[in-house]
Amino acid sequence: MSDKKMTPQEEQISKLRKLTKKRWFYPAVYLCAAAVVMIGSLWIQHSMSDNQHKEKGQTALHQGKNEAIPVNSAKEVFKWPVADKNAVKVAVPFYDVNADATEQAAALLNYDNTFVPNKGICIVKSDNKSFDVMASMSGKVVKAQKDDLLGYFVDIEHKDGVHTIYQSLASIAVEEGQTVTQGDVIGTAGTEKLMTDLGPHLHFEIRKDGVAVNPTDYFQKGLASLDDVNKATEKTSVDKQNNNDSESNVKENTPSPEESSTSTDQGDQTDASHS
Repeated sequence: MSDKKMTPQEEQISKLRKLTKKRWFYPAVYLCAAAVVMIGSLWIQHSMSDNQHKEKGQTALHQGKNEAIPVNSAKEVFKWPVADKNAVKVAVPFYDVNADATEQAAALLNYDNTFVPNKGICIVKSDNKSFDVMASMSGKVVKAQKDDLLGYFVDIEHKDGVHTIYQSLASIAVEEGQTVTQGDVIGTAGTEKLMTDLGPHLHFEIRKDGVAVNPTDYFQKGLASLDDVNKATEKTSVDKQNNNDSESNVKENTPSPEESSTSTDQGDQTDASHS
């Protein structure tokens, strides 16, 4: 009897059967399957890790723009809030309680025939023109508003309770919640109802925990230079209290004019009776 010729499909099935009977066939299949599973797992883990890094980066960027105060502000020093310090001058200085009468008079602000101490410095340009106002130090804008008396003003928060304040602005280029870098333009100098005779100017303040300090004493100095402001304020308050207590004691132990007169009259009468 002659052999029946196999079709191509039958030949492939026959070869596959012979292949599966080899000892190494199934171990090889298992190893290949394990390699595929391992590669798939590593790829999935890598993809998840990349997504997490992207999410963290976006979160940090979002927080940096809207919430965080720049870390580098701790290493910065206060700069003049203008591009060219030599092109401006201080028209009205800071009111110093320890200065003499002449210096204090020069540091008073006049509004509607009322004089108030200047809690900052008023800066004008030599040619009496407007100028760009720049951030003295990196920080977060906590106020950017217009006031009927002060004009546009900007309040920038820094670390450790320090704020820089910019008043009498003709316009502002920042908004509340924005993070600014030292040297960024935040507005232009203008006029206000307070001290209109100065023309375009900037009223600039530095405050530590709400206490105003003389800005000219802190230019080219860092935030750490303000650490003693509260101590000095507390000492001044204690000294004032001690002085008030001393004055009260003196008043209590000093007889009034009526008492002195009565005592004198009684003494005269006593002397007269003895004589």
